[in-house]
Amino acid sequence: MLVRRARAATVAALFVLACFSAPAAARADAEDDLRVAQARANKAAADLSAANTAAAEAENAVASSKQRVARLESKVNATRQQVREVAVRMYVEGVAPMTRLLRMGDANQIVLAQSFSHAIASTSGEALRQFRADREDLGIELKVLEEDEQEATAAVESLQRRQREAIQEVDRLSRVVAAAQAAREAERRAQAAAAEAAARAVSPTTATNGGRAPATTSPAVRTTPTPTAPATGVIASGEWICPVQGPRAFSNDYGAARWGGGTHMGNDILSPRGTPVVASVAGSVRHRSGSVSGLSYYLDGDDGNEYFGAHLDAYGASGRVAAGTVVGYVGNTGDASGTAPHLHFEIHPGGSGNINPYPTLSRYC
Repeated sequence: MLVRRARAATVAALFVLACFSAPAAARADAEDDLRVAQARANKAAADLSAANTAAAEAENAVASSKQRVARLESKVNATRQQVREVAVRMYVEGVAPMTRLLRMGDANQIVLAQSFSHAIASTSGEALRQFRADREDLGIELKVLEEDEQEATAAVESLQRRQREAIQEVDRLSRVVAAAQAAREAERRAQAAAAEAAARAVSPTTATNGGRAPATTSPAVRTTPTPTAPATGVIASGEWICPVQGPRAFSNDYGAARWGGGTHMGNDILSPRGTPVVASVAGSVRHRSGSVSGLSYYLDGDDGNEYFGAHLDAYGASGRVAAGTVVGYVGNTGDASGTAPHLHFEIHPGGSGNINPYPTLSRYC
């Protein structure tokens, strides 16, 4: 009897090893793939941020060149009008001064008339010199504007390419995350099955049943995913919770140049459309909508800080919420229309001003 049980235990141990090794190896491979995919997604996010900055700087340069061109065009038009007026006066006064000089008997009148003629000639020369200089400057600025517009076009094309690449990398990350989760679940099930098989191999029931384990019914394996409804309620917990609960990629783009001469006041967290956005801490949530921010939320946190998230695809819970409560879903509304879906995230310490959220996101995301 003891020998039989020892053999059964040995067989069970080998069975456990066989059942466990394959899922464990699959999980290790999936985790390696996940690290690679996360690194690629983060790089794509950084490249997208750099392209966004380059496009903004190029567009700002075009706007500045257009302003300089407009000022010079106005100046050229003014000097051109001045030259025309002087030319008309020169034409009108061209013959008359000599006729009047011949009729003048007072020397003082003659001197005054001559001085007037010299002044007109001097004014005309200065106006022509200024007109030529302004026109030359305008030509230079027009060339600069043309070059700036070409650079802006190239920058926008690069931005569009980086957006496509970022979307592809985030989608790839989503698939790898799902594969890693499936591998971990498979390993967990294999461990449970192996433990159950080992227990049966040495149990009295097995020993008294001719070495056969009791018949069991295996659950049906689902081969197609079941559609899931958008997550709601509390879905995460922790000291401080990453606002995007799903596959995500971001870079330190705080302070980067933006259109109109502004700067980026937060971090953009790339994630697939519809990914849940949660309250990082407990507090009170207010939803807002604007042409720039799109669908957005403010979280007055119990920690004394205010948190702001923009470009949501849809709203979640509002009012008093617990940490980890879904308050919205990742999108690209507002002025982010046409860009890769992302959450623009800001931290306002004490409810005013803002700080770079990257160190906090790097720690908790």
